This record gives sequence, structure tokens and C-alpha cells, in this order.
Amino acid sequence: MKRRLTVLLPVDPYLLDHHFEGKAVLPAVESLILLARIVRKHNPGAGLGHQTDALFPRLLVIDQEAEVMDLQVQLEESPAGIKASLWSSMKIRNSAMSRRLEHASVTFAHDDSFTQKVKPFHEAVAPADGCINIPCAVIYRELISFGPSYQNITGDLAVYADGALACIAGGAGNVDDTILGSPFVLDAAMHAACVWGQRFVGIVPFPTGIGRRIIHKITKKDKTYLARVAPARVDAGELFFDVWIFEPDGVLCETITGLHMRDITQGRMSPPGWVGEGTWRRS
Repeated sequence: MKRRLTVLLPVDPYLLDHHFEGKAVLPAVESLILLARIVRKHNPGAGLGHQTDALFPRLLVIDQEAEVMDLQVQLEESPAGIKASLWSSMKIRNSAMSRRLEHASVTFAHDDSFTQKVKPFHEAVAPADGCINIPCAVIYRELISFGPSYQNITGDLAVYADGALACIAGGAGNVDDTILGSPFVLDAAMHAACVWGQRFVGIVPFPTGIGRRIIHKITKKDKTYLARVAPARVDAGELFFDVWIFEPDGVLCETITGLHMRDITQGRMSPPGWVGEGTWRRS
């Protein structure tokens, strides 16, 4: 049975720091939190820590003049779990009609016995050959142009052929870190994957899906984490990564399998030449 619900998304100022081609857009991780919140409200006993088949087919542009946005969530229960999807309505020009646009979907799985590819902490943080270290200031000045709220890679990002290693701040501000953890942590891990794609594939990739995400321990604001990003498959500009997020003492917080990223701009955005050469410049 499908249920369609109307929900309100508060347009908190920090969301406006997440932008694409001059427009503020809802981060993928925030859409997952919004969907999880609705699932918990209508299915209080549902587990939220095991997510499968997340898709982000279309960016949701945020109305920067609004205090809240009217959206719709569709819930559908199945033996596998509860599938939740996020929709908006757009008026058809010169018409009284509107059409629905899907922006995100995910299944919160009933089964908590997933097998997972766990990378030991000592392997995740081990030094690697051929590594370049890119300062976070350079990343957010030249590679990922988000505002301050979404500049959460700290220190140097280590980038090498087998992946990337990032120190990440849990962020601050009016974010909900009680449902799935701080949205800033996984978002910044995606930044590390984006930089890897710029360095080794020559594209600026954006997240378009997650095969499986297991939350072992929710991340929190005002704390720091380590994320190891490893390319699992690169196929004609389609990038797939495995991601592990740890506390600094080695406690595993999240395992992500099949983070799918690709260039959604059709070449309108391209990396600066220096990153492909494996160097960075001071300015």
C-alpha cells in the first residue's frame, strides 16, 4: 500500500551554502534524513540504520526566499522494508496543471543481517604510495565551491590511486543529528570521492545513488571523524565507491557500499588542470 504525505521542509540558512550552478540545492544526505524522519513518524518501530537502493535522480532547488517548502513523501511497505521517496510539484507553464518530480528515494530495510565489506581501521588510515595532499582551503576554493557550512573536510585530503583519506568535522548549526547522524559527515566523504574523480577520471562527479548504507553508530555535530573512500568500479564516467567512516579511535560509524557518482553537468563543469597533474598551487 502506498501513502502520499505532504511535508514541510524548513529552509534553514545553512542549507543555502550547498549550491550548484548558482542555485541552492538540497544535499542528498539531507533528503535521506527528511525521509527517515517521516518513516519514523508514521512507522515508529521501523529501523533506519540499514538503507538500500538510494537514488537521487533530480536536484531539488531550494527557494531561497521561502521559510518553508511544500514537498511530498510517498511511503510504500514491502517484505524488503519501507521505501520512501521525496517529490515536489512544478506548475506547467501556461497551464493550471502541475507535474510531480522525484528527487530522492531509499528503502529502509527490515533485514539487519547484511554482509558488509569492512576495512580495518589500521588499513584505512595507512599511508599510501603516490599520494598527494590537498589542503582543505584549496579544495573549497578551487574544486568544490560550497559555502562555509559545507566545508567540512579539515586539514589536508590525502588522494591516491586507491582512494582518499579525509579528516572530517561533524559540523555545527541547526542540523538534525539524532535520526541518521550529522549530515555533514557523509556529505564531506562525498566531497573526498568528488576530488578523487577530478584527480583520476577528469570529471566533477556528483552523488546519484547509494547501493547500501549501514549506520553502526550515528555521527554527531561538533565531533571529528575519519573517512576512507575507495573506488570500487569506474565505467565510462560512472564511479562507484566504498566508504568507511570512523571515529578517531577506530570505532566504525558507517559503511557505504556502492556510492554512485557521475558528472551530471554533461561537461559544463571540469576540473582545473593542476589536479590531474597531481599538484596544487598556492595563491
